[in-house]
Parts: sequence; C-alpha cells; structure tokens
Amino acid sequence: MAFSQSIRKGQAPLCCNLCETEIKISSKCLDCDLLMCTMCCDKVHPKFKNAKDHRVVDIKDIRLYAEEKDFTSIKCQDHTEQNCCLFCESCNHLVCPLCIAKTHNGHCLIQISQSYETKLNRLKQAQVKVQSNLQILNKYDAKIEEIQKSGKEKYKDTMEKIQARINALNIADDEFTEKIETELEQKMSLHQKFIEKEQITTNQLKKKVDDQMSKLQDIINAKDAVEVFSCSYDLEPSISKEIELLELNINHIPTFCAEEITQDFFGSLQNNKSIKMTVTEQFVTGVIIQD
Repeated sequence: MAFSQSIRKGQAPLCCNLCETEIKISSKCLDCDLLMCTMCCDKVHPKFKNAKDHRVVDIKDIRLYAEEKDFTSIKCQDHTEQNCCLFCESCNHLVCPLCIAKTHNGHCLIQISQSYETKLNRLKQAQVKVQSNLQILNKYDAKIEEIQKSGKEKYKDTMEKIQARINALNIADDEFTEKIETELEQKMSLHQKFIEKEQITTNQLKKKVDDQMSKLQDIINAKDAVEVFSCSYDLEPSISKEIELLELNINHIPTFCAEEITQDFFGSLQNNKSIKMTVTEQFVTGVIIQD
C-alpha cells in the first residue's frame, strides 16, 4: 500500500484522499481503500453508504491488516449481479445467495476466507511438487545427453576397430566389409532418432512445467482471491498428474568383436593324392647268343 512505503526524500507527502489537503493521516478504510484525516474520518466517511459496516483502522495498525483480504466483491459466475458469500465444499464452488437458494441448500458451506487459505496452501504444496518435477526432468535430460555422448563414442570406437581389422588383414573393402559398416551406420541412425525423440518430449514437458511454475509463483505472490480460486479449478488437476518417463536403457550401438584367425580361415596344407604303381603284366626276358 502507498502509506506502508517509506517516503523518500523529494517525494510529496501523502494527503487525505477525501479532502485532499490535510497531510496528517489518521486512519484508513479497508473497504473504500481510502486514507483519511481525523476530520474526514469523523465527519465525511460516515455519510458513505453502509459506512457503519466498513473496516476503519488506525493508521498505526495498518501493517497488521496488510495481508487481510476482501472477499466481499467476488462476482458470482452464474449470477453476475450477485457477489459470492460462501464456498460450497460439496461442489468445490464459490456461491452467492441465489446459488444457495437454487442449488446448494443443504450442502457443506464454509467461509470464503477459510477456503481461500486452504487453496492457497494447496497451491504452495503444488509449487513444491512442480519444482520436484522440474528437477526430475533436468536429471532425465542430463541422462539423455550422457547416453547420446556415449553412443557417439561407441560408434567411433567400433568403426575404428573395423578399420583396424581391415588393415590388419591387408584386405580391400569388399561386399562383406561394406555390409558390416552399413549395418553399424544404421544402428547409429536408429540410436540418434531415439535420442532426438526423447529430447523433444522432455523439452515439451519442461516448458509445460516451467509455465506451471511461473503461473503458480505469480498467483501465490499476488494472493488475488479470484485467481487463487480460478487456479484451483483449472491448474490443480493438471499438476496432480504424475510425469511419466521412459526407462532409459538404450544399447543400439553394437561392439565389433574380431574373430580369431583360425587355420580354417587362413588355409591349410593338404597332401596330394599318392600315385600307386602296380604290375599288370610280367615278361620273361633272356639273352640269345648266336654263333
């Protein structure tokens, strides 16, 4: 309030809101929101309509009423010409005299101020929950980044192992080596798509939670009765929903395992077929001596 603020050097002093001349303020009407001098408080203000029901407090005690709320001017949503007078706990709704007579007679009705305090406390509890949800999302986001980094490192390591194997065997790229490299690239593409999808989902949730936190903070700080009740109708149900996140257990990037070079892979020595020789015919030979 204007009076509760200290008057800085160079500022004009406050004067009575009624006579606008007297600078010695003695009281304030909380219902009219008027600062008054003693003369106006005693002579002028009593002439106002329903002035006898107004709350006029000594200016020295004004700080004690700084947090006091006026619930008498909240308009009924169903009967706009009426002001709300009570809160129906049975229907979770502010009600005016016409509402009570037509619909809420016999329901559990409490003072608006009582319901206001309850709902304000719930909003503060909701604020704690939203803050917790935001922390969960930040941790989840950090985990996604960690998995993304790990996937890139694993892809690089696996590709280097494949190339090292090709070099060790001193072979040129062929259909088989191209196939295994293509398979690795496809695995990396699948991994990256999953990461991007989770990042989009997480960012959307973080924006939603940030908006909830901002709105809650504004309402709690303003302590506007209409906003507090309106928020309890619209915002509380969405805040009460638990955030559902996937279990991050991704293993899309395979590891290259070099097989041992065995004799079957390298080759082996084989004996040629032995040549068998058999005697098929026998001949008797002799030497003939002629005279």
